[in-house]
Amino acid sequence: MNKYEIVFVDIDDTLNKSNETVSNYTKNIMQKLKEKGIKVVVNTGRSAHYAIEKSKEAHLSDYIISSNGAEVYNYKQKKIIYSKPIKIKDIKGIYKYCIEHDLTLILNSLEKRFINNKEYNYNNEPAIYFSDIDEVLKNNKINQMVILSSNYDRMLVLPSLFKEKFPSLKVIHSSIGLIEEKREKNKEYYHDFVIENTAKSTGIVELLDYLNIDSQNAIAIGNGYDDLCMTDVVGTSIAVANANNLLKESSTYLTDSAENDGVAKILEKLCLNK
Repeated sequence: MNKYEIVFVDIDDTLNKSNETVSNYTKNIMQKLKEKGIKVVVNTGRSAHYAIEKSKEAHLSDYIISSNGAEVYNYKQKKIIYSKPIKIKDIKGIYKYCIEHDLTLILNSLEKRFINNKEYNYNNEPAIYFSDIDEVLKNNKINQMVILSSNYDRMLVLPSLFKEKFPSLKVIHSSIGLIEEKREKNKEYYHDFVIENTAKSTGIVELLDYLNIDSQNAIAIGNGYDDLCMTDVVGTSIAVANANNLLKESSTYLTDSAENDGVAKILEKLCLNK
């Protein structure tokens, strides 16, 4: 049996239901893992700011991986382990496109989040409204961009369109409706953009190397399509019950749903009940 040293866990619909709080049972298990010396690290497509707050709420490690692997950060020491900023010219180009086509644009940097739509509140995360892209870029490196719109047809073609216009970028995650090409009524769709060769697995590899931990002693837990890459870089992968079928088929273990504390249950079994 491997001696587990580190766990990488997605937030939304994995650690907890999307936009909900972590249960007391999960907090208790996470605290016990910490006391045993096992690091539990948030690995999320969300902003660093949100990842930090969730990590504190759940009593997790001081390390976070955010913006789909574009940032690895020790927030207690304010130490950047890894950062993959997007080129300024690409950010400006996408900003111009979003203004021309009335698309909401979110920019993620370490501990700051910017949005071009004053009336929009995405995922209940705080964001700083901006109308001057040059002012934002003057003092901030942007590691991830999120584009949102209810225009299904435009959002469906954005990845192929941007692949030609902005070849150094890639879509790292999208709404399920766009991935599976299922139009939904009154639905807001999104695409997450990061620089090429970036993914949640990138953040894992960078942090494992930094901490000198063997990948066989690492666990990754998720539910989404963007979590599939994590299964390739750890010894043990786990899918929650509400995960997509591809992730379930690729994982070492299955556990209960996010709603039923699946993460805490499997970690208690694998790491504490010995």
